[in-house]
This record gives sequence, structure tokens and C-alpha cells, in this order.
Amino acid sequence: MTEVPRLDSARHVSERSQRGDRRRRVFRSGALAAALATLLALSACGGGDDGTVVPITIGVLIGGRPASGVEVQPGGAQRVYMPAGQSLELDAQEPVRWTLYVGGSAFATGNGTAVYYAGVDIAVTALSSSRIALDTSAQYRLPASVPITLTATSTYDSAVVARVDVVITN
Repeated sequence: MTEVPRLDSARHVSERSQRGDRRRRVFRSGALAAALATLLALSACGGGDDGTVVPITIGVLIGGRPASGVEVQPGGAQRVYMPAGQSLELDAQEPVRWTLYVGGSAFATGNGTAVYYAGVDIAVTALSSSRIALDTSAQYRLPASVPITLTATSTYDSAVVARVDVVITN
């Protein structure tokens, strides 16, 4: 017998190995192209079609009465005054993550968030993915106004943040 079958089988194994290498190269280049396409698509995320950031419009109810609509540009703020003992309802009209800032500390808002600060009890209740209610009460006359801040961060684009500064008065 001759060694020819062994050479053929060795050549066959070598050709199979080369085909596997080609498949791996094609797969790698396809995976690279897919990763680049995904990266480009994600980098295009943002506010409007022209690259601008769309503001969040926040509707405000104080004591159950509608206040004029408050439009807050990203990075900007709107100040709202309310007497202690009133409730405040904010509606961002899109899903947002609300954060309450009181006395320099941040509190994630949701059902059951309660804070006592400078003589005011503050309770926050999530009404929906876009709406929260803030209830306040004070047992005594406040010696000074109590400032707190609420921020709404869009769940669609975290670069869109609206801030409402609430001043609780007597």
C-alpha cells in the first residue's frame, strides 16, 4: 500500500481547516460590522431629529388647582411657591425618573418616600410613570421658607433633565 491515502486525508483535513478559518474571518468581520452599526445607532440617540434636546413640559397642580403649564428646558429650572399643608402634583407627560432633593440630600421618589425637614413633613407618591404627588404639612408656623427641588430625568434620553424648585411657605 502506498502513502497516498494518508496524504489525501491530510490534505482533506487541511482544506477543512482552511474553510473553518474562512468562516471564522467572515463571522468576525460580520460581527465587527454589526457592532459598528449598533454603536453608530446608539450615538445618534438624543432629543429631536436635528440633534436638539426636546424639553419636558411639566404640568402643575397646587392644592388640586391647575397652575399654568411649566416648560423647563434641559438644564433650566422653574420655581413654584406653595403654602405648607398643600399638595403639589407634577406631570412630565412622558415617563421620567423623579428625584427629590431636600437639604442637600437626594431621595429616590416612589410610594412611601417621606422626609421631615425644617419643620415640614414631605411625602411623595408616584401616581404613574410620569406623575408624582407631593404632600406637605407643618404643625407649627415655619420660621423661614423651605426650599426643595424635584428633578425629572427622561427615561428615553437621560440628557433631558427638568428641574422644579419648590419653595414651601407659611
